[in-house]
Amino acid sequence: MKLLKLLLQHRVRTAIVLILLIAGGWFVQIHQHDLSQEVIIEFGKRIHAVWFIVLFFILPLAGFPLSILLVLAGIRFGFTGGMAVSSVAVFFHNFTAYHLSHGLFRDQMRNFLERAGYAISPISPGHRIKLTALFAAIHGPPYFAKLYLLALTDIPFRIYFWVGAPVYVAFCAIPVGAGSAVTQFDATWIYAIIAALAILSLAGYWLRRRIAQH
Repeated sequence: MKLLKLLLQHRVRTAIVLILLIAGGWFVQIHQHDLSQEVIIEFGKRIHAVWFIVLFFILPLAGFPLSILLVLAGIRFGFTGGMAVSSVAVFFHNFTAYHLSHGLFRDQMRNFLERAGYAISPISPGHRIKLTALFAAIHGPPYFAKLYLLALTDIPFRIYFWVGAPVYVAFCAIPVGAGSAVTQFDATWIYAIIAALAILSLAGYWLRRRIAQH
């Protein structure tokens, strides 16, 4: 009865979790024998645009690699359309992950991530904006783990959402551009992507050094 009462008190969050589970289970069931990266990309190219967008909104929250979907968005919609879809999806991911992490399953999620080796420490108010931006920018934990890890800290929603999400969106440009360049074979895009990867690698190294020093 207590569980039922909690579920009724959190109808929206419960519905979101159920949708995630159903969508993830449906996808795995259909492709359980051939879940390779090549097959997933081909599937993404064939699937209806509406279903692709729905899966783009849902699957990364359940641990599906965001990079594959970003490349597919570039292939299907081009750079401008792919970035538009990716931006809306990333803001949705941040909004949903924060509210899921502060709802019914907060304790279970904290315990799961800590068992996986991701410790959650308190963050002083003066470092919250900087840490949010750095955490979103630095490559390391998977996208979904970063979403939930940061949401489970004491960082308020306004910082988590309005600082973290735009940083994630900025880093979407490279894989979306790569997908767009594949279909159009635009040499300019290819050179730009190579240059951006080099810059981001150097920036990531510099940021890791700065964090290690503090």
